[in-house]
Amino acid sequence: MSAAKQDFAALTSMRGIGAICVVQLHAWYWTIPAWPRSWLYEDFVMWPDYFFILSGFILMHVYGKSLLAKEGSLYKFFVHRMARIYPLHVFVLLLLIGIEGIRWAAFHLGAGPDDRIFQGPTNPKYIITNLLLIQAWGVQSINSWNISAWSISAEFACYLIFPVFIRYQLVQRKLPLALLLLASVAGLIWIQIICYSFDVTHDYGVIRAFCSFTIGCALYQYRAAILRRLAFIPPTLLQGGVIAAVIASYAINITPVFYIPLWILLILSLTYEETPIAKAMAWKPLVELGEMSYSIYMMHIVILYQLVLAKALAPDMFEAFLSWPPVLMLLAIEAAVIGVSVLTYRYVEKPGRSYMRKRFTPSKRTTEKVADAYS
Repeated sequence: MSAAKQDFAALTSMRGIGAICVVQLHAWYWTIPAWPRSWLYEDFVMWPDYFFILSGFILMHVYGKSLLAKEGSLYKFFVHRMARIYPLHVFVLLLLIGIEGIRWAAFHLGAGPDDRIFQGPTNPKYIITNLLLIQAWGVQSINSWNISAWSISAEFACYLIFPVFIRYQLVQRKLPLALLLLASVAGLIWIQIICYSFDVTHDYGVIRAFCSFTIGCALYQYRAAILRRLAFIPPTLLQGGVIAAVIASYAINITPVFYIPLWILLILSLTYEETPIAKAMAWKPLVELGEMSYSIYMMHIVILYQLVLAKALAPDMFEAFLSWPPVLMLLAIEAAVIGVSVLTYRYVEKPGRSYMRKRFTPSKRTTEKVADAYS
């Protein structure tokens, strides 16, 4: 199958799995000390880097040739990318502002404590930076409002850079690409050294995203050459080996920067679409999970924020929930997130995307055949 026609269904499914992993990580953060620490989710903080690498890979696949040949306008590219991320981002931001307003009203009615309402991460001054999608550009001292949206802000920065990569052939020419890769690897190592982890968001989020995104662009450009070098490994063995290596890395808690080569190999291996593993991951429910992964990623904070409301307005109910076995607690949270995400995907994300594209582009437009990638 030619690259131009590939849908990479397994990569779409992996997006959904990654989004669920992020939900599990944040669910643990928000229910401490109800759950014990576990190797199974502590390094789930590295999934945004998978998304950034995948984003560079997929954007090269969808837009690389058309932007290089100047067949696709930069205006249409930006409209399509903003249509992909902005409607749901604004919707979630408005929901969180509304929830904070409920907390404020409850306090003034004597039904809730003054637990830093509209302060810290929910300070109204951060609404502007979130609307402008610059909250991860080093302009804030803390992460704010939808704490997952820092990666959308960083992704937005990558959208601004991507056409420069293509139009000036920085990815297609060996020397510029080598310099970009050298800078990207150096940037990731720098983050690891100065931060001791990759849990950087509002401060170095754009640097983190740019480095991984650049690697994803390069991976697509040289995918065929790399796969030829790895041809001595049967595709099924390569896929299974990489997945096993990722799980083993969680178990031994490897240094975070070493997840980057694992994500590279995972994405590369899953472009083989005829293996039993790839076919299993092309199972329709998994692909649908991947297609609505952006809703899962963005909406799970809204669901977790209900725990904050419950703690303030119904403490007995909140404590009863925390007494559940951790597995049941996790399943309840994930079921709620997926259930709500089905609705937002159907009634907010997709309609919002269609509206922006129709409103801001000419009536004659192309439809992307490959699932969009994001963080």
